[in-house]
Amino acid sequence: MDIYQLRYFLALVETSNFSRAAERVFVSQPTLSAGIKKLETELGAPLFNRESRKISLTEAGHRFLPRARTVIYECNAAKQEISRKAPVKRLQLGILRSIPTASLAALLADFSKAHPETQISLKEGSVTQLLSWLGERRIDLALSVAPDPEEEISFERLYSWKYILAAPERHPFANRSSVPLSVLDRLDFVHRTHCESGTDITRTFANAGVNPHIVFRTDQDEKALAFVGAGLGLCMMPDFHLAPNVVQIAVEGISIGRTIGLNWHSAQDNELVQSFRLFAASHDWRADRPAAQNLGWAR
Repeated sequence: MDIYQLRYFLALVETSNFSRAAERVFVSQPTLSAGIKKLETELGAPLFNRESRKISLTEAGHRFLPRARTVIYECNAAKQEISRKAPVKRLQLGILRSIPTASLAALLADFSKAHPETQISLKEGSVTQLLSWLGERRIDLALSVAPDPEEEISFERLYSWKYILAAPERHPFANRSSVPLSVLDRLDFVHRTHCESGTDITRTFANAGVNPHIVFRTDQDEKALAFVGAGLGLCMMPDFHLAPNVVQIAVEGISIGRTIGLNWHSAQDNELVQSFRLFAASHDWRADRPAAQNLGWAR
């Protein structure tokens, strides 16, 4: 199997036409057809359906497509890396799904400007997955909660958050600084399914005999905030999530939160890791928080 055959294959996938595919890779149509036929012979299965005027992938073709794209991507990346004067530095960063997107994006943008020679790869996962990936050296750093003391992992605190009640600004609770947990019984709620502290909230509600009516479940914070702002329900969420038409209210009897920071193995504490830690430690993780919010209780 040769690289040119994979390029012929991908060109035909993108154009669904032998003539246009041949033009894209700068060969004649018979040459492209012969290359595709040779590839199918080597693989032992047809990759394209040719019965109709429009070419389409067979089942084998669909399975082969991601492999072909990966090989071509790696070949192109290798060429670019060799052609550069300085070797490319790569930072593998693991992140919790609940990390505030806007603040993380701002940090990555600032770091990339200061370190243009560094490529950052993000890998999203749960607390357990991030710890496992650190141990397997699949990531250099994990933006996550503090590890258990028995874990041989270093930790640097970045910020803390606590759960609040998110409510639409026209809700009867909107002008209150706090509400009792009991008043939330039977009210409509949007439930966030991906937060690492969700089980604690569920247990606290159950112990208090509070049974909210779940109108929607989502693993996307932006969607949860949009539905709260539209008046579809209330939501328990970290206090760093802000949105128009949404207010934050303390719930009496609930003091659940997390400290978020960087996790890393001492063996991986190289210059690149140290540079990123410095940027993350000096980053303003709550830059968008309005001064008028009276949430000192949540710190």
